[in-house]
Amino acid sequence: MNTVHQDALSLAQAFFAAFEGRDPAGVEAVLAPEANITIPLSIEGTPEPWYVFDGREHVMGYIHSVAAKFDRVAFLDKVYTVSEDGSSVFLQANGDILSTAEKLVYRNVYIFKVDIANGKIVKVWEYANPVAYANLGIKDSESESAAKAG
Repeated sequence: MNTVHQDALSLAQAFFAAFEGRDPAGVEAVLAPEANITIPLSIEGTPEPWYVFDGREHVMGYIHSVAAKFDRVAFLDKVYTVSEDGSSVFLQANGDILSTAEKLVYRNVYIFKVDIANGKIVKVWEYANPVAYANLGIKDSESESAAKAG
């Protein structure tokens, strides 16, 4: 693994460590101002994304909503793959997420694609089974509602 690959991997690992640690400041530190998180698999089964969080402020709204909804966010059995040119990192993992207040355990299978430019994360694609999340019955946060309307 060369320096470009190692830098990309380290950046993606820092993002996921902060996400799992429910550490919004840690997530924000690795994001480009134009960062975007897209959740492309829709509960409606259409080709349009379910959620699009566009720009650092909107992305941070999503990150804050996850931290508020869930007491534990863990991605288990992580397998990272760095693209040949080092511009993308993929993570395959099993989610083990808990909401004590709602008495919910949320488990899903994830594939993330993290796109990197100039040493910052510019885009995250979050692929997971939308039915597993929708079945929790958790109301959308303000940020999530806005991401659907856009």
